[in-house]
Amino acid sequence: MMRQQFLVQRIKNYWHTAFLFIGMLAIMLLLGYSLFGVEGLIWSGLLGAFGLYMSTQIPAKAIMRMQGGRALRYYEAPELSRVTEQLAKRAGLEEVPQLYYLPSNMMNAFTTGGKQDAAIAISRGLLEQLNFRELTGVIAHEMAHIKNNDIKLKGLVNIIARLTNMFSFIGKILFLVNLPLIMAGTYNFPWIAILLLIAAPYLVTIMNMAISRTREFDADLEAAKLTGDPIGLANGLQKINYLTRRGKTWLSPIQKVSIPKILRTHPTTTQRVNRLRELAPHYNPIFEQGGRQWITLYDRPRHIIVQ
Repeated sequence: MMRQQFLVQRIKNYWHTAFLFIGMLAIMLLLGYSLFGVEGLIWSGLLGAFGLYMSTQIPAKAIMRMQGGRALRYYEAPELSRVTEQLAKRAGLEEVPQLYYLPSNMMNAFTTGGKQDAAIAISRGLLEQLNFRELTGVIAHEMAHIKNNDIKLKGLVNIIARLTNMFSFIGKILFLVNLPLIMAGTYNFPWIAILLLIAAPYLVTIMNMAISRTREFDADLEAAKLTGDPIGLANGLQKINYLTRRGKTWLSPIQKVSIPKILRTHPTTTQRVNRLRELAPHYNPIFEQGGRQWITLYDRPRHIIVQ
């Protein structure tokens, strides 16, 4: 029964993502066509393909360096490295993602690259505050993004969003340039283009955020499957949320205000935790969570103990 529910949820997430992606693509193409006709469609496709190709040519390690990260050596975190290898094997990845360390107090983790060149970043804040069980859940969540090709999907929808904004900007300039002729009635600017110029950037942004939320839910489901321990990730998410709100980690003014659901790139912590806890009775943890692990980080003159 649980396997059936899991499959149904995955299918729902897949079609939700597909529907939103097609909607974004349609808006971009319609805007290009309304402004430039068939040539607009052709240029939209060419620019999108070129942008996607260029985004995949940047090595993951270069992106990590731009974020201020460095590779986490095996002897610095042997147990964390071993569990990463096991998760990669369970996810069916041919290459084990490289762990990177971010010298930041922000409680943050993210992944970049494709299946053949993936990297997972873990901040100092996470290593200091989360225990080993919670870290395993977080790494499994990032591993799920790699398995599901979410990084490539995110890059593609970002390209669509940027092209839509570019077409909108060009269209607004053309509208202003031709405004005297429009007012005089000697030039007929397509009204559908005017409506799209106004609405398209907002619609695409909202769809982009909705796709991101769906992919986060899917990554949570996959992480629970990889570890057999939904509670580990749920506890980690709760701790991150609690410590962030308590001000023990850096928090931007934007994050301090309440953000409407439609403008969130991630589901609320409560939503994610509730879903994970519902899965818990149907799973048994795969990885041992006992013991202690020394992690030596050389940007600080001390050791960090991950329990």
